[in-house]
Amino acid sequence: MGSPLPENEVARLEALRSCRVLDTPPEQAFDDLTQLTSYICGTPIAFIGFMDAERLWLKSRTGWDAPEIPREMSFCAYTILQNDVVVIPDTLADYGRLATCPLAAQRGIRFYAAAPLVSSDGYVLGTLAAMDSIPRGLTPYQVDALRRLGHQVVALVEGKPVLRPVQRAGPAQPNGGPSGDTRRVLGYSFWRDLSTQKRTWEALRHSEQRLQGIIGSAMDAIITVDSNQRIVVFNKAAEQIFRCTTAEALGQPLDKFIPERFRVAHRQHIQEFGKTGVTTRSMFSPGSLFAVRADGEEFPIEATISQIETDEEKLFTVILRDIGARRRMEEELRQAQKMEAVGQMAGGIAHEFNNFLGVVLGFSELLSDEAATNERLGQCVTEIKAATQHAASLTHQLLAFSRKQVLTPQVLDLNRCIWDAHNLMRRLVSANIEVVPMLAPDIGRVKADPSQVQQILINLLVNARDAMPQGGKVVIETADVELDEPYTSQHVGLLAGSYVLLSVSDSGLGMSAETRSHLFEPFYTTKEPGKGTGLGLSTVYGIVRRSGGHINVESIEGKGTTFRIYLPRLQETAEEPPVPATPQVAHAGPAAILIVEDETALRRLLCLALQKRQHVVYAAKDGVEALDVFREHGGEIQLLITDLMMPRMDGIELKKRIAALRADVKFLFMSGYAEQVLEQHPGALEGIAFLEKPFLPEELAAKVGELLAPDAAALEGREAAACRKRH
Repeated sequence: MGSPLPENEVARLEALRSCRVLDTPPEQAFDDLTQLTSYICGTPIAFIGFMDAERLWLKSRTGWDAPEIPREMSFCAYTILQNDVVVIPDTLADYGRLATCPLAAQRGIRFYAAAPLVSSDGYVLGTLAAMDSIPRGLTPYQVDALRRLGHQVVALVEGKPVLRPVQRAGPAQPNGGPSGDTRRVLGYSFWRDLSTQKRTWEALRHSEQRLQGIIGSAMDAIITVDSNQRIVVFNKAAEQIFRCTTAEALGQPLDKFIPERFRVAHRQHIQEFGKTGVTTRSMFSPGSLFAVRADGEEFPIEATISQIETDEEKLFTVILRDIGARRRMEEELRQAQKMEAVGQMAGGIAHEFNNFLGVVLGFSELLSDEAATNERLGQCVTEIKAATQHAASLTHQLLAFSRKQVLTPQVLDLNRCIWDAHNLMRRLVSANIEVVPMLAPDIGRVKADPSQVQQILINLLVNARDAMPQGGKVVIETADVELDEPYTSQHVGLLAGSYVLLSVSDSGLGMSAETRSHLFEPFYTTKEPGKGTGLGLSTVYGIVRRSGGHINVESIEGKGTTFRIYLPRLQETAEEPPVPATPQVAHAGPAAILIVEDETALRRLLCLALQKRQHVVYAAKDGVEALDVFREHGGEIQLLITDLMMPRMDGIELKKRIAALRADVKFLFMSGYAEQVLEQHPGALEGIAFLEKPFLPEELAAKVGELLAPDAAALEGREAAACRKRH
């Protein structure tokens, strides 16, 4: 593999030789550390290796057959260049280093982690390594444990009694053994040194204390059972996960924490695993693995199992993790992705539908003028307009759900919004339903569209009313809350920070888990046909998300439902709501107007509606064509009415181009779906006239008159100049 040599390679090799550890027989203390590394890291392979000039010699190993590895083929050739733990999640992705090593390319070793064995003199003697055939990683706690275990290996090496070749000199003993304090041990003399022995036992004692600390501080539950499956080790994380103290768990059968329906299969799994001779493996189930807490609550887990055989017994260790929170996060993410996809589709449909509704609504309005003398025809037109208005309200709800509406957010006092809407909310419910506001004083401010906040309150109140056919209570609460990382990490898209909570609770029928899983989907309803559109809660969802907030729901069948909405809290002062001016159709006289709309039928309608009011109207199907028209008639055009969303060039870009040609031209934007444009041009609508689709011809005329009236005199002057130019 051609790995570089350490700068102090000669001194490092001399330090290794002085330790006299190479080619020594196996020792239980080293084997214990290797086994512990395997099950703390959750890997099937672990070893303690020392690197000399030609090879990595393995003092202890589990899950690995060869006693040594050629230096040029060893991952550890890189580890000895480091001073701290090395973790390679995927060796084949470690280009330029491990990816070319035969262990990765040919033996299939995909995960590698190792702690360098640094002597007290600062030389890296070798490595304590863990390997696996699948890519993976280590938690910070596992990395720290691996580092500490490496320190224990070094302590054993440096505290070992010196092993020397047997010396034959000296008087022979009657039994033929060496003299003095020596004895024959596999061709070596073991020179007893009491101070060295004391240091060794001290190191072992400290090692045991540290290892107990590592096991106790692990985030995953570590449970060891004997051959009878009685618990002999139960760490601190296991206490928290199973809600059971170590004193209560020790000596108990492992079945205590396994759901009854899985106990027989689990015993068989342990027995079969014990016969395999495999050190460590993941516990796999085609469905899910489940455990049960001391209070009877079941929860999903993932686990690995290891076996260790001592002189006296065989022990099985299970390292497991509660994945309930992760499962909930995954489900919430899937739901959010589904809602996003449905929202994109709903927004696109509503946009196109709005254009057609505008055509139907506009032409029916024009037709009503013609039908003034025909009562029967007038009634038909009225029905068409009513149905179209109802359809338009549905598209508004779809746009609110898909977060594509054009909003006018402002800094609000949420309490004030609730009190302003209180009388309206009281009229929405029957006398046997009590509406109780419990509003915290002096709450922070939020930034939202006031009308949208009122829509949230109305929709949630209607939902609560329908859940209480026999009457009940609705409680509306507000409060300042701080959401921390442990809470927000369990909810997709929610950031830690300061929020204002809006909570709406009812004492109604509650909902099943199946109903909750579809709750915010558009057109999903549990009501009888004709009793609801299924858009109320989906609208709430869209408004909350568009306002930068988060919504969740808790419900128990037969006990009621609580919706909690979290809106980001501001430090700004609430704005006074603007007093709406009485709409008036200003009489500015005829004007030259350019209409830019990609939908042909709607473009014709707008032209007809303005021409009917004596305006000179030019039309273009998109921004590019509008520029050509303006270059030809720019001297007489006073107003551009343009859609925001158009092919080739959107309305915002068109305004920039026109302003470069003539800065005093007025603009009126119209749209029912402008999210994409506004995301690309934030703040583009500030101070600009806007008309939301669909709208009536009278509404268009009123807006046009409002824009042109202040400049009527100037417009007349420009019109006269344009006439002189034409003649």
